[in-house]
Amino acid sequence: MKKNNKKKIILYFRDLLLNQSLNFYFINIKGLNASQQSYLRKQSNKNKIKIKVVTNTLLKKSIELTNNSNLLDIIPFIIKNTTLMWSQFNKAPAELLLKFIKKEKLSLKQIFKLALSENNLYFGEKSLKYLRNVKSKKELLTILIKNIKILISKNFLFLNKISILIFILKLNKVSPNEN
Repeated sequence: MKKNNKKKIILYFRDLLLNQSLNFYFINIKGLNASQQSYLRKQSNKNKIKIKVVTNTLLKKSIELTNNSNLLDIIPFIIKNTTLMWSQFNKAPAELLLKFIKKEKLSLKQIFKLALSENNLYFGEKSLKYLRNVKSKKELLTILIKNIKILISKNFLFLNKISILIFILKLNKVSPNEN
């Protein structure tokens, strides 16, 4: 590979890794046969997950260029074959990997290296199952905003009822001269 092409790849992955809205999964697909790899790639496309095989050297150089301490902690784990999966959704790759491992009767240790989701590192089977169930910051904010809107609308209705009652009371108020 030409030096210029290597530079482009390094910068591409550096920029990709610096994107805060993406969730990354570092996996090893070297031991998979062609049909397994094809299935994983097709399922990735269906679930809006990008997947690329990258050489460890280029990936390490990309990480070093980010100057991000979380990413620099990953470097010792980038050994053997590395395939990078990324998605805007933190659950999608975890669900896909767990489903794939179960379907193909594979070992999680054989496939999954680590994940970087919302600036947190995750290792091992428990973390992959956790990532499948955890809500992203975006999902949590959506739920929070939805609940705040419900509370505001309920309080608004309550305040409306009170103001109507006050208006009715004022209309029906008996003046002191009438007695």
